[in-house]
Amino acid sequence: MASLSIAPLKPPPEGEPLGCSPSSTMDTLRPPKPAGATACAASAHHAIRIAPDGVLVSGSSALHEEGEVFVAHLGLGEVWGAPVASPTPLNVPGLRATAAAAGSLHSLLLDRDGAVWSCGAGWEGPLGHGDEATVPVPRRISSLAVAVQSIAAGAAHSLAVCSGGQVHAWGWGRHGQLGHGGRSSVLSPRRVEAVSPPTRAIQAAAGCAHSLLLCSDGSVLQCGRAAACAAAGAKQDDDDDEEDEGEDEGEDERLARDVLTPRRVEVAPLRVVRLSASGDGSSAEGEGGRCFRWGVWREGEAGARGGR
Repeated sequence: MASLSIAPLKPPPEGEPLGCSPSSTMDTLRPPKPAGATACAASAHHAIRIAPDGVLVSGSSALHEEGEVFVAHLGLGEVWGAPVASPTPLNVPGLRATAAAAGSLHSLLLDRDGAVWSCGAGWEGPLGHGDEATVPVPRRISSLAVAVQSIAAGAAHSLAVCSGGQVHAWGWGRHGQLGHGGRSSVLSPRRVEAVSPPTRAIQAAAGCAHSLLLCSDGSVLQCGRAAACAAAGAKQDDDDDEEDEGEDEGEDERLARDVLTPRRVEVAPLRVVRLSASGDGSSAEGEGGRCFRWGVWREGEAGARGGR
Protein backbone atom coordinates (compact mmCIF):
# COMPACT_ATOMS: atom_id res chain seq x y z
CA MET A 1 0.00 0.00 0.00
CA ALA A 2 1.30 3.46 -0.85
CA SER A 3 2.69 5.53 1.98
CA LEU A 4 0.92 8.68 3.20
CA SER A 5 3.83 10.74 1.89
CA ILE A 6 3.13 10.01 -1.78
CA ALA A 7 3.51 12.88 -4.24
CA PRO A 8 0.48 15.13 -4.74
CA LEU A 9 -2.05 13.73 -7.16
CA LYS A 10 -2.33 15.37 -10.54
CA PRO A 11 -5.56 16.24 -12.36
CA PRO A 12 -6.63 14.22 -15.41
CA PRO A 13 -4.86 15.17 -18.67
CA GLU A 14 -7.92 17.04 -19.94
CA GLY A 15 -7.58 19.57 -17.11
CA GLU A 16 -11.08 18.83 -15.78
CA PRO A 17 -11.28 17.27 -12.29
CA LEU A 18 -12.66 13.77 -11.99
CA GLY A 19 -16.44 13.79 -12.22
CA CYS A 20 -16.62 17.27 -13.72
CA SER A 21 -18.38 16.66 -17.02
CA PRO A 22 -21.62 18.59 -17.59
CA SER A 23 -23.59 15.44 -16.81
CA SER A 24 -21.86 14.64 -13.53
CA THR A 25 -23.98 14.55 -10.41
CA MET A 26 -22.41 16.52 -7.60
CA ASP A 27 -22.83 16.54 -3.88
CA THR A 28 -24.52 19.83 -3.25
CA LEU A 29 -28.02 18.44 -3.67
CA ARG A 30 -29.54 17.29 -0.40
CA PRO A 31 -29.07 13.49 -0.24
CA PRO A 32 -31.61 11.33 1.58
CA LYS A 33 -30.97 11.58 5.32
CA PRO A 34 -30.60 8.17 7.00
CA ALA A 35 -32.51 7.53 10.21
CA GLY A 36 -30.64 9.05 13.12
CA ALA A 37 -28.51 11.39 10.99
CA THR A 38 -28.38 15.10 11.78
CA ALA A 39 -26.74 16.03 8.43
CA CYS A 40 -25.36 14.24 5.39
CA ALA A 41 -23.63 14.88 2.07
CA ALA A 42 -22.79 12.71 -0.91
CA SER A 43 -20.89 12.81 -4.20
CA ALA A 44 -20.65 10.25 -6.95
CA HIS A 45 -17.78 8.68 -5.01
CA HIS A 46 -18.49 8.92 -1.29
CA ALA A 47 -20.97 9.73 1.43
CA ILE A 48 -20.65 11.56 4.74
CA ARG A 49 -23.21 11.18 7.50
CA ILE A 50 -23.20 13.17 10.71
CA ALA A 51 -24.97 11.26 13.45
CA PRO A 52 -25.46 12.21 17.11
CA ASP A 53 -22.50 10.05 18.08
CA GLY A 54 -20.07 11.21 15.36
CA VAL A 55 -19.22 11.24 11.65
CA LEU A 56 -19.62 8.18 9.40
CA VAL A 57 -18.02 7.88 5.93
CA SER A 58 -18.12 5.38 3.08
CA GLY A 59 -17.15 5.09 -0.59
CA SER A 60 -14.07 5.23 -2.78
CA SER A 61 -13.26 6.79 -6.18
CA ALA A 62 -12.55 5.97 -9.81
CA LEU A 63 -8.80 6.58 -9.43
CA HIS A 64 -6.75 3.38 -9.31
CA GLU A 65 -3.12 2.58 -8.53
CA GLU A 66 -1.84 -1.01 -8.52
CA GLY A 67 -5.29 -2.40 -7.85
CA GLU A 68 -6.14 0.05 -5.08
CA VAL A 69 -8.53 2.98 -5.20
CA PHE A 70 -8.25 6.53 -3.93
CA VAL A 71 -9.82 6.91 -0.47
CA ALA A 72 -8.14 9.99 1.04
CA HIS A 73 -11.41 11.95 0.80
CA LEU A 74 -12.90 9.57 3.39
CA GLY A 75 -10.53 10.98 6.01
CA LEU A 76 -9.64 7.60 7.47
CA GLY A 77 -5.86 8.03 7.18
CA GLU A 78 -5.19 6.20 3.92
CA VAL A 79 -4.59 7.65 0.45
CA TRP A 80 -4.96 4.39 -1.48
CA GLY A 81 -6.83 1.36 -0.19
CA ALA A 82 -9.95 -0.73 -0.51
CA PRO A 83 -13.41 0.79 -0.97
CA VAL A 84 -15.26 1.36 2.29
CA ALA A 85 -18.67 -0.21 1.77
CA SER A 86 -20.19 0.28 5.20
CA PRO A 87 -20.46 3.59 7.08
CA THR A 88 -17.29 3.83 9.15
CA PRO A 89 -16.66 6.16 12.11
CA LEU A 90 -14.34 9.08 11.47
CA ASN A 91 -12.48 9.76 14.68
CA VAL A 92 -10.49 13.02 14.58
CA PRO A 93 -9.46 14.67 17.86
CA GLY A 94 -10.97 18.11 18.26
CA LEU A 95 -13.47 17.77 15.40
CA ARG A 96 -17.12 18.22 16.39
CA ALA A 97 -18.83 18.32 13.01
CA THR A 98 -22.30 19.72 12.48
CA ALA A 99 -22.39 19.84 8.65
CA ALA A 100 -20.58 18.29 5.69
CA ALA A 101 -20.01 18.87 1.99
CA ALA A 102 -18.67 16.29 -0.46
CA GLY A 103 -16.73 17.23 -3.58
CA SER A 104 -15.65 14.82 -6.26
CA LEU A 105 -12.47 13.86 -4.37
CA HIS A 106 -12.51 16.09 -1.30
CA SER A 107 -14.58 16.52 1.84
CA LEU A 108 -15.42 19.54 3.98
CA LEU A 109 -16.64 19.39 7.57
CA LEU A 110 -18.06 22.34 9.51
CA ASP A 111 -17.28 22.34 13.21
CA ARG A 112 -19.69 23.63 15.83
CA ASP A 113 -17.30 26.50 16.55
CA GLY A 114 -17.51 27.70 12.93
CA ALA A 115 -14.20 26.22 11.76
CA VAL A 116 -13.88 24.26 8.50
CA TRP A 117 -11.91 21.04 8.20
CA SER A 118 -10.95 19.34 4.92
CA CYS A 119 -9.38 16.20 3.51
CA GLY A 120 -8.90 14.44 0.19
CA ALA A 121 -7.18 15.28 -3.10
CA GLY A 122 -5.55 18.69 -3.03
CA TRP A 123 -4.84 19.45 -6.68
CA GLU A 124 -6.00 22.94 -7.63
CA GLY A 125 -6.38 23.75 -3.92
CA PRO A 126 -9.91 22.71 -2.84
CA LEU A 127 -8.66 21.75 0.63
CA GLY A 128 -7.64 25.34 1.39
CA HIS A 129 -4.35 24.54 3.11
CA GLY A 130 -2.18 26.68 0.80
CA ASP A 131 -0.82 23.85 -1.34
CA GLU A 132 -1.93 20.94 -3.52
CA ALA A 133 -0.97 18.14 -1.17
CA THR A 134 -3.24 15.18 -0.57
CA VAL A 135 -4.57 15.12 3.01
CA PRO A 136 -5.92 11.74 4.25
CA VAL A 137 -7.10 12.94 7.68
CA PRO A 138 -9.34 16.02 8.13
CA ARG A 139 -7.28 19.09 8.92
CA ARG A 140 -8.58 22.43 10.16
CA ILE A 141 -8.20 25.24 7.60
CA SER A 142 -6.11 27.58 9.72
CA SER A 143 -6.21 30.55 7.33
CA LEU A 144 -10.02 30.74 7.50
CA ALA A 145 -10.09 32.84 10.65
CA VAL A 146 -13.80 33.73 10.57
CA ALA A 147 -16.83 31.87 11.87
CA VAL A 148 -18.50 29.91 9.07
CA GLN A 149 -22.20 29.09 9.05
CA SER A 150 -22.48 26.94 5.90
CA ILE A 151 -20.25 25.17 3.36
CA ALA A 152 -20.49 23.79 -0.17
CA ALA A 153 -18.19 21.69 -2.33
CA GLY A 154 -17.99 21.49 -6.12
CA ALA A 155 -15.94 19.06 -8.16
CA ALA A 156 -12.70 20.70 -7.04
CA HIS A 157 -13.67 24.00 -5.43
CA SER A 158 -15.04 24.99 -2.04
CA LEU A 159 -17.28 27.70 -0.64
CA ALA A 160 -17.80 28.98 2.89
CA VAL A 161 -20.52 31.41 3.95
CA CYS A 162 -19.51 33.29 7.07
CA SER A 163 -21.75 34.38 9.91
CA GLY A 164 -21.48 38.00 8.77
CA GLY A 165 -22.68 37.16 5.26
CA GLN A 166 -19.28 37.22 3.58
CA VAL A 167 -18.27 34.41 1.23
CA HIS A 168 -14.88 32.76 0.89
CA ALA A 169 -14.02 30.61 -2.14
CA TRP A 170 -10.98 28.52 -3.02
CA GLY A 171 -9.82 25.68 -5.26
CA TRP A 172 -10.18 25.11 -9.00
CA GLY A 173 -11.19 28.30 -10.79
CA ARG A 174 -10.85 27.71 -14.54
CA HIS A 175 -14.44 28.71 -15.30
CA GLY A 176 -14.74 31.58 -12.85
CA GLN A 177 -16.64 29.48 -10.30
CA LEU A 178 -14.75 31.09 -7.41
CA GLY A 179 -16.24 34.49 -8.21
CA HIS A 180 -12.92 36.32 -7.88
CA GLY A 181 -13.10 37.80 -11.39
CA GLY A 182 -10.50 35.52 -12.97
CA ARG A 183 -9.75 31.90 -13.84
CA SER A 184 -6.84 31.15 -11.53
CA SER A 185 -7.02 28.42 -8.95
CA VAL A 186 -6.75 29.62 -5.35
CA LEU A 187 -4.98 27.47 -2.76
CA SER A 188 -6.31 29.19 0.38
CA PRO A 189 -9.71 30.69 1.24
CA ARG A 190 -10.16 34.13 -0.32
CA ARG A 191 -13.05 36.48 0.25
CA VAL A 192 -15.34 37.06 -2.73
CA GLU A 193 -15.18 40.84 -2.93
CA ALA A 194 -18.32 41.09 -5.06
CA VAL A 195 -20.37 39.93 -2.07
CA SER A 196 -20.18 42.90 0.26
CA PRO A 197 -22.66 45.03 2.23
CA PRO A 198 -25.50 45.52 1.75
CA THR A 199 -25.39 42.11 0.02
CA ARG A 200 -25.27 39.31 2.61
CA ALA A 201 -25.09 35.63 1.70
CA ILE A 202 -26.87 33.03 3.81
CA GLN A 203 -26.34 29.82 1.80
CA ALA A 204 -24.12 28.46 -0.98
CA ALA A 205 -24.35 25.59 -3.43
CA ALA A 206 -21.74 24.32 -5.89
CA GLY A 207 -21.99 22.30 -9.08
CA CYS A 208 -19.09 20.84 -11.00
CA ALA A 209 -17.82 24.23 -12.17
CA HIS A 210 -20.31 26.82 -10.97
CA SER A 211 -21.40 28.38 -7.70
CA LEU A 212 -24.70 29.70 -6.36
CA LEU A 213 -25.30 32.09 -3.48
CA LEU A 214 -28.58 32.80 -1.71
CA CYS A 215 -28.67 36.27 -0.17
CA SER A 216 -30.63 37.53 2.81
CA ASP A 217 -32.86 39.68 0.59
CA GLY A 218 -33.96 36.58 -1.34
CA SER A 219 -31.79 37.25 -4.39
CA VAL A 220 -29.70 34.54 -6.04
CA LEU A 221 -26.19 35.06 -7.42
CA GLN A 222 -24.28 32.72 -9.72
CA CYS A 223 -20.88 32.44 -11.37
CA GLY A 224 -18.95 29.80 -13.27
CA ARG A 225 -19.14 27.68 -16.40
CA ALA A 226 -21.17 29.08 -19.29
CA ALA A 227 -23.36 25.98 -19.63
CA ALA A 228 -24.52 26.37 -16.04
CA CYS A 229 -25.02 30.15 -16.21
CA ALA A 230 -26.37 30.41 -19.76
CA ALA A 231 -30.00 31.08 -18.88
CA ALA A 232 -30.98 34.71 -18.39
CA GLY A 233 -33.52 33.53 -15.80
CA ALA A 234 -34.61 30.34 -14.10
CA LYS A 235 -36.88 27.76 -15.71
CA GLN A 236 -39.94 26.46 -13.89
CA ASP A 237 -40.32 22.73 -13.25
CA ASP A 238 -43.15 22.20 -15.71
CA ASP A 239 -41.58 24.07 -18.61
CA ASP A 240 -40.67 22.12 -21.71
CA ASP A 241 -37.05 21.10 -21.94
CA GLU A 242 -34.95 23.19 -24.26
CA GLU A 243 -32.20 21.86 -26.42
CA ASP A 244 -28.69 22.65 -25.28
CA GLU A 245 -27.21 25.65 -26.99
CA GLY A 246 -23.68 26.07 -28.19
CA GLU A 247 -22.96 22.39 -28.87
CA ASP A 248 -20.98 23.32 -31.99
CA GLU A 249 -19.03 26.09 -30.28
CA GLY A 250 -15.33 25.74 -29.69
CA GLU A 251 -13.72 25.81 -26.27
CA ASP A 252 -12.65 29.45 -26.64
CA GLU A 253 -16.21 30.55 -27.40
CA ARG A 254 -17.60 28.65 -24.42
CA LEU A 255 -14.93 30.02 -22.08
CA ALA A 256 -15.72 33.55 -23.25
CA ARG A 257 -19.26 33.15 -21.90
CA ASP A 258 -18.20 31.97 -18.46
CA VAL A 259 -19.35 34.20 -15.60
CA LEU A 260 -16.30 35.26 -13.59
CA THR A 261 -18.01 37.48 -11.01
CA PRO A 262 -21.29 36.63 -9.23
CA ARG A 263 -24.32 38.03 -11.04
CA ARG A 264 -27.99 37.97 -10.20
CA VAL A 265 -30.39 35.28 -11.43
CA GLU A 266 -34.03 36.29 -11.82
CA VAL A 267 -36.30 33.82 -10.04
CA ALA A 268 -39.22 36.15 -9.22
CA PRO A 269 -41.90 35.71 -8.00
CA LEU A 270 -40.34 32.76 -6.18
CA ARG A 271 -39.16 33.47 -2.64
CA VAL A 272 -36.12 31.21 -2.48
CA VAL A 273 -35.43 29.24 0.69
CA ARG A 274 -32.76 26.82 -0.58
CA LEU A 275 -30.39 26.37 -3.53
CA SER A 276 -29.09 23.15 -5.06
CA ALA A 277 -26.62 22.39 -7.85
CA SER A 278 -25.70 19.24 -9.76
CA GLY A 279 -23.28 19.03 -12.67
CA ASP A 280 -24.14 22.12 -14.71
CA GLY A 281 -27.69 22.33 -13.35
CA SER A 282 -29.10 24.68 -10.74
CA SER A 283 -32.29 24.66 -8.72
CA ALA A 284 -33.94 27.23 -6.48
CA GLU A 285 -36.54 25.91 -4.05
CA GLY A 286 -39.19 28.28 -2.78
CA GLU A 287 -41.74 28.21 -0.02
CA GLY A 288 -44.26 25.42 -0.46
CA GLY A 289 -41.80 23.29 -2.46
CA ARG A 290 -42.10 25.23 -5.71
CA CYS A 291 -38.91 25.00 -7.78
CA PHE A 292 -37.19 26.82 -10.63
CA ARG A 293 -34.42 25.10 -12.56
CA TRP A 294 -31.89 26.34 -15.08
CA GLY A 295 -28.62 25.28 -16.70
CA VAL A 296 -28.14 21.69 -17.88
CA TRP A 297 -29.94 18.80 -16.17
CA ARG A 298 -29.35 15.23 -17.30
CA GLU A 299 -31.73 12.32 -17.02
CA GLY A 300 -31.35 10.65 -13.64
CA GLU A 301 -29.91 13.64 -11.79
CA ALA A 302 -31.78 14.63 -8.67
CA GLY A 303 -33.75 17.73 -9.46
CA ALA A 304 -34.17 16.83 -13.13
CA ARG A 305 -37.60 15.90 -14.45
CA GLY A 306 -38.71 12.82 -12.58
CA GLY A 307 -35.64 12.95 -10.35
CA ARG A 308 -37.05 14.71 -7.33
